[in-house]
Amino acid sequence: MAHHPIRVDNSEPATVRDTAKTLGVSKKRTDELIRAVRRTLHRDRKTGNFVIRPAKTTVRTRNGNSKVEKTSPARRRISR
Repeated sequence: MAHHPIRVDNSEPATVRDTAKTLGVSKKRTDELIRAVRRTLHRDRKTGNFVIRPAKTTVRTRNGNSKVEKTSPARRRISR
């Protein structure tokens, strides 16, 4: 086998879906992963950088009201 250089088409960047298709990931799983990333990332208004949004969980208080609290890393590992 002769060695040949890899030809790269730089006309447009690869999308998430293109990459997933190349790796053999199903369309349903790809969409699920995209939704998960969109839930956890947001753009900071001041800096313009992407920031990971901390996970939140709803907790019921004694009087029946609900409040949102950040999920601890240990609790996140248990729920996986």
